[in-house]
Amino acid sequence: VPSTVKSRFEEEPLPEHQQLSMIPFFLVFQDHSGHIKALQENKKFVENVTHEQGNAIANREFTYTIKVPREEEYFPVVRYKCGNSLRPVPIRVQSRVRIQGKHARIALQISSNPQNPSDLVHLTIIMSVPEGVRGDSLQCNPPGGVWNESKRVVLWCVSELGGGEKFQLQSIFDIEEELLNSSESEEDLAEKLEFPVLSRCQCSGAQLSDVALEVSDVGSDIFPAKVSKTVVQRFRVSHKESNR
Repeated sequence: VPSTVKSRFEEEPLPEHQQLSMIPFFLVFQDHSGHIKALQENKKFVENVTHEQGNAIANREFTYTIKVPREEEYFPVVRYKCGNSLRPVPIRVQSRVRIQGKHARIALQISSNPQNPSDLVHLTIIMSVPEGVRGDSLQCNPPGGVWNESKRVVLWCVSELGGGEKFQLQSIFDIEEELLNSSESEEDLAEKLEFPVLSRCQCSGAQLSDVALEVSDVGSDIFPAKVSKTVVQRFRVSHKESNR
């Protein structure tokens, strides 16, 4: 689960003799549960000073000195990535393949965790179609699946999925004769065919980890500053599932 911290410089006018191109401040990551897997700072604006903070590393607290230009835009300063052990898991993906005559039927269900703090949005579902199955013969219910010949995938888009809600779909494809003749039974062919599913979604106003951010001034008369923060929480999830 990747996240990015951005910073923007705002200030009240200073006397001309105190005006500097950049005024530093401290940014502290608090990761007491050990959720962060990797941290990457923008070395153009950031210096890692965690080693100067005593037992900070043992306490999972990471401190950076930030120096951003006097601009109206935001600058990415630190990117961090969490491991795959975060809970609750936002979505559950289930799929099943059946062969009926000359057709492959795929049942797919995407379930939103009732414990999700807010709705999942911008849900995309990408299903790969194996060789020997005619992707251009796609029939799906509900309609809306888009076949991409060059990538051999079918794409569905769902605008929103509330907590505890399920999105179910059925897909039917024609199977080429050569593949049909290569298996002794429908069950045997169903075991051979794999339709991997990749689902992606976002959730605003919430985060999966308990990583916290704090900011403060550097406590120097040379760099007088008032530092504040605004946190916008959002997480993105990518989940891959195979019917095998």
